[in-house]
Amino acid sequence: MKWALVVYFFVNGGWYTAESLKYDGWYRMHFESQEICEDYAKRFNDVPHSQNIRGICQLDNIDILK
Repeated sequence: MKWALVVYFFVNGGWYTAESLKYDGWYRMHFESQEICEDYAKRFNDVPHSQNIRGICQLDNIDILK
């Protein structure tokens, strides 16, 4: 299990992952620890995106790291 920064978009009244919406270039990134992931999530969410975009860290069942 690795920590992943997952990008969610608010579309038509609900939150959806970039993968589910097929938004290439916004897919999840995997990290070795929760601390590293949370650092990236904070930086991502501090950038002025739309209020309809959020980065969230969650455990993911994968062994590949970026």
